[in-house]
Amino acid sequence: MEEQAALNFTAPPPGKLFKYGSQNYRVYEKLYYGGVTTSELMDMRIACHTHRISDCREKLKPYGLEIICEPITKTNNIYNIRELKKEAA
Repeated sequence: MEEQAALNFTAPPPGKLFKYGSQNYRVYEKLYYGGVTTSELMDMRIACHTHRISDCREKLKPYGLEIICEPITKTNNIYNIRELKKEAA
């Protein structure tokens, strides 16, 4: 089992961004509490999971946060929330 990131207290809670119980809410809730893998999204029966991740990215951008994707295996990735990188002046 892969190690999950710590809870990110700078991210808004799931209920502030999405309707409770919606697919976007469920995906963001997993991200909020430490990250989610492609296989977990499939097990959750999330339709078009890449679109749901994009929806979450769009909602997090005003908070200075982004969602990163890192490969675990050839067919499985993990998504996590992190602060946007500041560009050098």
